[in-house]
Amino acid sequence: MFNRSEIHKGMKVRGNDGHTIGRIIGVTEKELLVEKGLFRHHDFAVSIDDVREVIHGEVILNHGRDSLFSAPREVPPIHQ
Repeated sequence: MFNRSEIHKGMKVRGNDGHTIGRIIGVTEKELLVEKGLFRHHDFAVSIDDVREVIHGEVILNHGRDSLFSAPREVPPIHQ
């Protein structure tokens, strides 16, 4: 279990398989905005309901990267 207040911008996001998915670039009431990719950045919305736990300063999701991004909801780039 996790507390919503533990999640913040800049945290690493991992799938349940341990692979890094990206990092949080924004947080809304219902979603995490995750930046994926080193050179070609894509931003995705991930539901807060998909978070399994927050451990060691990282967000762990209920899904692996393959299942999560097989039908992603890509969002327009966020200018930081």
